[in-house]
Amino acid sequence: MTLEEATARGYEALEAGRWAEARAAFEEALVGAGSPGALAGLGDALFFLGDLGESVRCRERAYAASRRAGDVPDAIDSAVWLCLVYGMSLGNEAAARGWLARAESMAGPDDGLSGAWIDYCAALLATDAHHCRDRIERALATSHELDDPDLAVCALAERGVVLVKDGEIQAGLRCVDEAMASALGGDGTTFYTVVMASCSMLTVCDLLSDLARAAQWSQAADDYMKAYGCPYLYAQCRMVHGRVLLLTGHWAEAEEELRRAAASTRDVFPGMFHRAIASLAELRLRQGHFDEARALIEGIGAPVETSLVAAGLALGGSEPVAAVALAERWLRSENGSTDEVVPALHAGGQRTSLETAGARSLLVEAQLAAGNRAAAAAAAEHLAELDAGAGGVHLLSAHAALAKGRVAAAEDRHDSATVYFEEALKWFGQLELPLEAARTRLELARVLAQVEPSLAISEARAALSVLDKLGASHDADVAAALLRSWGAGGRSVPRGGGVLTRREQEILGLLVQGYSNHEIAGQLFISSKTVAHHVSSVLEKLGVRNRAEAAAYAARLRPS
Repeated sequence: MTLEEATARGYEALEAGRWAEARAAFEEALVGAGSPGALAGLGDALFFLGDLGESVRCRERAYAASRRAGDVPDAIDSAVWLCLVYGMSLGNEAAARGWLARAESMAGPDDGLSGAWIDYCAALLATDAHHCRDRIERALATSHELDDPDLAVCALAERGVVLVKDGEIQAGLRCVDEAMASALGGDGTTFYTVVMASCSMLTVCDLLSDLARAAQWSQAADDYMKAYGCPYLYAQCRMVHGRVLLLTGHWAEAEEELRRAAASTRDVFPGMFHRAIASLAELRLRQGHFDEARALIEGIGAPVETSLVAAGLALGGSEPVAAVALAERWLRSENGSTDEVVPALHAGGQRTSLETAGARSLLVEAQLAAGNRAAAAAAAEHLAELDAGAGGVHLLSAHAALAKGRVAAAEDRHDSATVYFEEALKWFGQLELPLEAARTRLELARVLAQVEPSLAISEARAALSVLDKLGASHDADVAAALLRSWGAGGRSVPRGGGVLTRREQEILGLLVQGYSNHEIAGQLFISSKTVAHHVSSVLEKLGVRNRAEAAAYAARLRPS
């Protein structure tokens, strides 16, 4: 097969989303040669396969080869690509700006489409609002003039980000929604169009704390993800998407996204890496795996960024005074001089009002557990003020109502507490946040137990059912204990000693593949000591003597 034929086959595979086939074709084309087109294509295939480092190296080689061949448009294309990846996945703003400057230096006055893509990148990197808006509007206008559907979709989506930042929220949301519909509907000619539109959408949802919209578009992208993989391929977009999945109870998917965000930012993007690990630790905390959560946050040495997870661990470990101090540390650092978590591009993925609301809600709970009712009431009032200034963000309203309910319950104002908890439950339910809704049901059940015991039992049982299905072991045990204290029994089906937990099932799957404890620890971002504990539990529950017997047992259960 000739160089041209192999390259053409590679691009055909790329257009169909067959990433491994495209990589093989381009690698064949590059044997003994350095074709700019094959290098760029291989970089694209590797990007979608998740090999970011090698992808960047291929694109840098493609840029150099295009320059040597005198192909300015292709050289600009690679420079634009490198600008985006260095900024949005590697957190290297200097490199991103350097590649943007390189592209601008190469472009001439008649390079309409290349110049428009440069305008697009410049808008993403701009710090001046007027300059940002001018560049994106110019890019959008050029996309229509030259009839380029990919630039049209990407620029429209980013126009939504610009408008939202300027306070034109409804107009911005309209742009983002239209761009996502267009991208998923196939108006673009490359998969990067879906990637960029998705990142702009997540940025807007992050800026507005619009969790519902992010979840809805993620559901709409389900067919795309099944066919081609997740569209949230830039690290900062994976981070935001991972947190959406975390909050909405899709914990297996959240873990996958957060692991990938952590793996792609380790050693190159410390702020985002710390944030990804902190989110993984929050996932462990929600699952009730306290030791694993603690090992994760202790392993990265970022006490400020992980202090909210540490506060949750302290509260779960009956150390409310420590929980108060840690939550207050996180809140003090909110506008402090901590390391930048996100690059300039998009400026999404930073701390949002939702995280602040979660922190203040946890602070209220910790203050009450520590016996500080006045301080808890003040924190709840602060949260209510935050909600009042947020323009109807329902998750903020839910947290504010939950905090007020907790204070009212502590003050034995049962009627008020019931109203607040029911309001919080309504919002958490509408937003499809199962853990928050279940926890609120338990708070409501405790209040109802004073006046309507049968209804209290019903609410607690509903909460327990959700918590067991989620795999939130600690909260489920709390709910079961509460039911037993009322003489209502706990679980209808006990969590038997022989049933593997979701984490133990993961461990068993890796054992079957022959992974060592150290390798499993690396895969799951937990300590080798924790892995050893889980392996022992798996062997005991399966009634086998060693790892080989466990693997054989799992193989027998596998469908033929």
